[in-house]
Amino acid sequence: MRRMPLLMLLTVLAAASACADPDAGPGRPETTSEQTAPASLLADGTVPWADLRIKDEDLNGKPPGPRTPAPGSKPCRAEQLSGRLASWVRPGTGGETPRGWDAAIGKLIGEVDVLNTSAVECTLQGEVPTTMLAGGREIPMLYTHDINEEGRSRVVAVPAGGHASQRLDWSGPFCQPTDGALELAIQVPHGGGTLRASVAVADTPKCPQGEWVNPNARPTLSASGFTEPVAVSTPAASPLDQLTVSVKGPSSAAAGERIAFRVTLANPTKSPLALDPCPGYLLERFSQGDAKHDAVNTSQLYRLNCRPLTGIPAGGSAVFEMVTDVPAAMASGRKLSITWKLVLPHFTQRGDQHCVLTVTVS
Repeated sequence: MRRMPLLMLLTVLAAASACADPDAGPGRPETTSEQTAPASLLADGTVPWADLRIKDEDLNGKPPGPRTPAPGSKPCRAEQLSGRLASWVRPGTGGETPRGWDAAIGKLIGEVDVLNTSAVECTLQGEVPTTMLAGGREIPMLYTHDINEEGRSRVVAVPAGGHASQRLDWSGPFCQPTDGALELAIQVPHGGGTLRASVAVADTPKCPQGEWVNPNARPTLSASGFTEPVAVSTPAASPLDQLTVSVKGPSSAAAGERIAFRVTLANPTKSPLALDPCPGYLLERFSQGDAKHDAVNTSQLYRLNCRPLTGIPAGGSAVFEMVTDVPAAMASGRKLSITWKLVLPHFTQRGDQHCVLTVTVS
């Protein structure tokens, strides 16, 4: 093999060095998308949009991992456990937005708190058939408990005195009376027997009436697998909780068109508000479906572009450019609701820091 002349070799190495990223290399952090977002305001003073898609853990940190079962832990038995459902939450009051049929029937969402009352750890894994009883008799309705493969393989370790959680979704129309105390009959996985869990409230889904109600619709109780309970903490209040939110954008757009709109964050206080840490926002697109058209129901979490503007002055405001697409399959005349919601990392916030832009497909 013929060797490359030394002068030519040095020239090639110098060229390679000149093209290298000066920030790259061992021990140097990678450049993030936030660091490459536009750093200058637009001509009218608007903060330019940047496609800074993130996950919840990017805002609030990665949640703690699941508990690891101790060596020798065995599947739970019903006699080791007690259970209670303390309340139901209706979509729209518990972090989920009612859509279409759910809004009409008043779907309920509940969490069964399961306590290990024994002196030893045990484990819960797999599908959990669950029925509801009134006065000791099973309420006639459709019961489902199918879960995905992740749910089937998940092993929840429940230490002595520890808790597990099971989500229930109860949808209507529910029109029959319930006589007697309500309770749940929960089949503990791996032949663990039946756990009777009390239901502390008498709420039920709605019983809608009218010609538009499907006469064949049945009330349904859907049971999830067991999970570890969500750690409940009281986050601190954020100064950005004082910001108000408004939106301005086009009233119509063509299917498949990329549209830009403006979100204004106003500071009504007498002190400047720093965008630190930089907030996020949730962008939701929704359009009601029907027999001829599929529904649109998407959501994506983003981080604001805080590079060109790190704070909002007292009594002032900041305008942020936003960009989204009208789904290409939407027919002319349909309405697309675009909901923009401010998300403050690690902090509590008011429930009204959001706005809705309605666009008619032309």
